[in-house]
Amino acid sequence: MEQVFKYVDRMSTRYIDELARLCSMRSVKGDENGLGNARRMIKEKLDGMGFSPEEYGKADEASIVFGRRTIDKKKLVLFYNHYDIVPEGNENAWIAPPFTLTERGERLYARGVSDNKGALMARLQAIEAILAVKGSLPAGVAFLFDGDEETGSITLSRMVEEEAETVRKITDADLCLWENGRTLPDGSPEAAFGVRSTLTVTLKVKSSNGEEHGRMGAELPNAAWRLVWALATLKDINENILIDGFYDDVAHPTQADIDVLQNYPYDENGMLKRKEISEFLLGLSGLELKKKIFLQPSLNINGIESGEPWKGFRHIIPNEASARFSVILVPYQKADDILLKIRKHLEANGFADIEVNADAEGFPIRTPVDTPWRDVLSRAAANVYEKPLTPSITQLGSGPAYLLRTVRPELPIICSCGVAALDSGHHSARENVTIQNYINGIKFTIATLFEAGK
Repeated sequence: MEQVFKYVDRMSTRYIDELARLCSMRSVKGDENGLGNARRMIKEKLDGMGFSPEEYGKADEASIVFGRRTIDKKKLVLFYNHYDIVPEGNENAWIAPPFTLTERGERLYARGVSDNKGALMARLQAIEAILAVKGSLPAGVAFLFDGDEETGSITLSRMVEEEAETVRKITDADLCLWENGRTLPDGSPEAAFGVRSTLTVTLKVKSSNGEEHGRMGAELPNAAWRLVWALATLKDINENILIDGFYDDVAHPTQADIDVLQNYPYDENGMLKRKEISEFLLGLSGLELKKKIFLQPSLNINGIESGEPWKGFRHIIPNEASARFSVILVPYQKADDILLKIRKHLEANGFADIEVNADAEGFPIRTPVDTPWRDVLSRAAANVYEKPLTPSITQLGSGPAYLLRTVRPELPIICSCGVAALDSGHHSARENVTIQNYINGIKFTIATLFEAGK
């Protein structure tokens, strides 16, 4: 393993140049040139390492790229990543052109460098390094590259419905290392044993056929007020979600979960300082705060609109209003079930006239934190990092891991072997990774495969 690590150090400049090439490709939904170029580069890389890449998807879809090399009587590790990225946004907010990988001090900046092209390329380069030094792999490896993860994994979702057996075949593995991993502020690598999902709901109210002067507020219905009253029925001042049956399927924590939370290094003071607040919701701290963060669902209003306030003060009674809220789900809640309960709740409280639209992301997944794979990752991390592996219950963001679990319910899925950090700025104009985290991400992947192959 040490020989492979030394090879990575010698090749680090070339590896970063290769990352720069992938980051130069604007692989955003609708940009067929950028998506196609990224896909071709990945396929060339896989083909050069003997993975015989295959594409799945229809002509109008962002294809899935898949490749596999099995080793007789050895475990097979499946890496999931995505080659699509979110749009760059306001280019003036960037310190350099978003599709030019720019080195500033110890950091590399570009759109996609942390989400998800950095982890994607680091994992490919790890395999290349092993093959260059050893000539063979210590464990079986498969890659599944999603082309539209940032917009709902439409291709993979369709395949699960229409080509379930194909998805079952390409996810035939002993472990899935999901998307990315990160380094915590104390320098320890994190392994997150779950992926959340999100239900996004839009409420729309139309109270009459048009706006009227505010002097008529005593006689005409106000859409903004009706929306506010409806929203107020969803959650009380103590953060309790009031939808009947909302908490019914929330999993009870195991003792292993509690042990992980007790040891998880959540930087309370740092977060309070960063947000310039004196305390967290409900005054929580310590273990109770971490239980709230990692084990409990939440319902959050994302925005409210009515009366077109951006046009300046208008003394009116608005006839239309809308709000968007998101529900962060935890095991074993399901988005379609929670949506049904929301609709029933609004009807029961006299708001059947409110239009409800939703965008659901399936269900959250968990892998037990005491899985034997945790020991594999811990041993691998000890070969690369000065601090030991830090397990966490779940990553706090959502993703399409449920699609893999739909066809292969027993598949362990863990977020680890990545290049990100808490300050990597996913989706922002400061998206970055440190050079050291990038190189360590390659080495952690290498070490994990050697440990998995024992």
